[in-house]
Amino acid sequence: MVQKAKESATPALYFTNLISARPLFGPAGAGSLAQVVNAAIASKGRFDAMRDFFEGVGAGDKAGVWQDTPVERPDFRAKQRRKLDAKAKAEANIEEPIGC
Repeated sequence: MVQKAKESATPALYFTNLISARPLFGPAGAGSLAQVVNAAIASKGRFDAMRDFFEGVGAGDKAGVWQDTPVERPDFRAKQRRKLDAKAKAEANIEEPIGC
C-alpha cells in the first residue's frame, strides 16, 4: 500500500516515528497531528515533481541495475504463462480427501 501511494504521488502518512512519537489523544494530539497532516498535504507538489523525475525507473521488468536494458521476450512469457496455467488447473482438479 505504501509503494502504491508513492507511485501515484499521493501524500500519505505512515505509522513511523513521525506519528508514533506524538501524543494522539486530547487537544495536544489533535494539534500535533493536524500539523503533520497539513505538512504532508502541502508537499503534494514535491511528490509530483519526484514522480515526474523518476517516472519508469525501478518499475516492471527493467527495474534493477543492468549493463544493458533487458530485452522483452513475449514468446518466453507466453510459454511460462501456459505452464503456470496448466499447473493451476491441475491443482484445482485435485480433490480434498473426505474428513479433512
